[in-house]
Amino acid sequence: MSKLKKCLYLINLMERKGAMTLKEINDSYQYSSLYEGDEFLPRTFLRYREYIEETFPCYIDYNQRTGKYELRHHKSLYGENDSLFDYLLSAYHIEGITELALKHREKIMLTEAPTGVENVQMILEAIDKKKGIECDYYSFNKKTKKTHVMIPYFLRTWEQRWYLAAELNNHHHGIAIFALERMDNLSLTEEKMTPTHNITVDEYFDGCFGANHSDEQKPERILIKVYSTQVEYVKALPIHESQKEIETTDEWSIFEYRLVPCYNFYQQLLWHREKLEVIEPQYVRDEIKMTIQKMLEHY
Repeated sequence: MSKLKKCLYLINLMERKGAMTLKEINDSYQYSSLYEGDEFLPRTFLRYREYIEETFPCYIDYNQRTGKYELRHHKSLYGENDSLFDYLLSAYHIEGITELALKHREKIMLTEAPTGVENVQMILEAIDKKKGIECDYYSFNKKTKKTHVMIPYFLRTWEQRWYLAAELNNHHHGIAIFALERMDNLSLTEEKMTPTHNITVDEYFDGCFGANHSDEQKPERILIKVYSTQVEYVKALPIHESQKEIETTDEWSIFEYRLVPCYNFYQQLLWHREKLEVIEPQYVRDEIKMTIQKMLEHY
């Protein structure tokens, strides 16, 4: 088992069981499906602790009084964006139950896995080696397939799809969004390729809803009133990462957002049916009203 898998195992184990001695950790490991006849020795366990602290948004602390190790998180060092860590840990959980999942597959119903995942590895290699990606890309709008050389910036998932933010090597159109599922025949360029813009993934997607991005619009304040039991649903599954509950009663709650309104955002609001009302800005409220009126024409 690789160092990464062992570290994910330790994180998962200590999240579930809390503080443990090294003996208790080894006892649990011995009865896991990943056990390979080895154990965590004090010196090697120290190396795993160091790797976890360097790589993940958490660390394993040792309490000399109790002789136990405990998993702790340090947001101040790693910031608020732990999405990749959560994704890896989720993937590790799935890998750990693969055999049982296949055995009892008639008992499990899943949504489709994000498309385009087969191209993620090569794009990450391009980012790591500072190279470009050459590929055939199919355009839904133009209904054509064309060969492009892209300089990758960022990867993200949205609605069960992998997307790449990249610029074409002619630098004429700035950064654009490409769906990985529409890429074929990928290869790395021989020469090094450096992105034109010095921008972070958080800066680029600031105020964006999903994989959409706008250079023309700036994020703005949006207020939405949610009614009845839908309030708890919105709390559990926020409409956007900027969501804040600013007012609440027994019958409704008002949520505040900071984002750029777009087609996908309006679509998400309509998903909540009559349980949701846009309060401001007025033009967003009008857009929802106009969409509902157009929908009525079909009925």
